[in-house]
Amino acid sequence: MVMKNQWEEAGWWDDLPPRVRERFASPSAPAAPQPGPACEPGSGASFRWLTDYGVLALLFFAIAVANVGLLLFVLAFVDGVGPPGPFQAR
Repeated sequence: MVMKNQWEEAGWWDDLPPRVRERFASPSAPAAPQPGPACEPGSGASFRWLTDYGVLALLFFAIAVANVGLLLFVLAFVDGVGPPGPFQAR
């Protein structure tokens, strides 16, 4: 049981606008959940998450390969050897 606040006025509910009192005085029944779209067994919609995560994994892998390539490129310049290709050190 909750104890009444000693500073709480008894008529606070009557001070509310009438529409607010109506909204909270009679709570409406919760709406029934709507059924989701029916998926056919062969439609492949149930494995869409797998393709989404596969694309995300490939994106992370491509970024990792690009990072390693950039670091090797920078390491070749710092080492003084120079990277292969048109970027020859002078």
